[in-house]
Amino acid sequence: MQPLTEDRKNTIEFYLRQGFSYHKIAKLVKVSSSTVHKIRLELGLPARIDKGGRPKALTKREQQHLVRAVTVDGLENAVQPQQSLEQNLGKSVSVNTVRRALRDAGLVSFVRPKKPLINERNRKKRLQWARQHIDWTVNDWMNIIWSDEAKVNRFGSDGKSYAWKVPGQPLKKHQVCETVKHGGGSIMVWSCISWYGPGYIVDVGKNMTKDVYLEVLQDDLMKSLAWYMEESGKSTSKFIFMQDNDPKHTAKVVSKWLNEQEFYVMKWPPQSPDLNPIENMWQLLKRRLFKNYDCPPCGIHELWDRIGHTWYQITAEECQRFIKSMPDRCRAVIEADGLYIGY
Repeated sequence: MQPLTEDRKNTIEFYLRQGFSYHKIAKLVKVSSSTVHKIRLELGLPARIDKGGRPKALTKREQQHLVRAVTVDGLENAVQPQQSLEQNLGKSVSVNTVRRALRDAGLVSFVRPKKPLINERNRKKRLQWARQHIDWTVNDWMNIIWSDEAKVNRFGSDGKSYAWKVPGQPLKKHQVCETVKHGGGSIMVWSCISWYGPGYIVDVGKNMTKDVYLEVLQDDLMKSLAWYMEESGKSTSKFIFMQDNDPKHTAKVVSKWLNEQEFYVMKWPPQSPDLNPIENMWQLLKRRLFKNYDCPPCGIHELWDRIGHTWYQITAEECQRFIKSMPDRCRAVIEADGLYIGY
């Protein structure tokens, strides 16, 4: 049997502390009952965990029903387990009682991240890509130029949604807000990063066409590449350019130009921004934009000035921190069988 990951051990410990049987835990985590027993002994947990204190609003069975409703049945928020408890066990409690019970059971409430829709075909392509790159080292990832567009709003985020999960477990489909790419008062920008720092950033307008994108590559990408070559001492042919599968990126006129260049173009799996470190840099940019200024920008021109000033203050070391995570991202995709990962 393969060694257990820390996430699976944490999950087994979580269920043990909730009083689940060996058989039930083994079925949920897909291990043997003897493995569950061994983990309990390693943790020094008693065969039965009794918790003192005044009587709770929910019995142990009722709390376990709520936990299963969230972790096994995929119910998303406190209202749905509350309704399930009343329908199945005839117990009526408040939503706040449900939230307390879930927290007492070790679950955490979190903002549901917005993730692209991953269908079965895309899941297989993500898994294949991760397996193809699982043996790449950080030295290999140092040669990638990561690119993408991002929308920056004048007034902050596009809204948040919450869900519950067991700490240490990967995200499931019902625990994310699935989106499609690019959903007043905002700027669409393009840039790139590499091991050597952020590249040139450009305002591409609200409706970037394939011709505009080609101009961006011919101007801003090539200026960024020249700077990366100077910083690294490497030739053009050593670099690999990464772009996603947006139709503008794969247009014939763009593909023709890219094929004429000396650098390589990485084949990218669909719907995979969680594999692209520049997404983390966009998040960093947005956090700093709204942290470093006391009030929103007065207009689009001031927003653009702030974007440029903040982007070019990002250091190479900050880019490297996320690029170093690529081996872990590949492993995470494989462990998630091609589905969402926490990056």
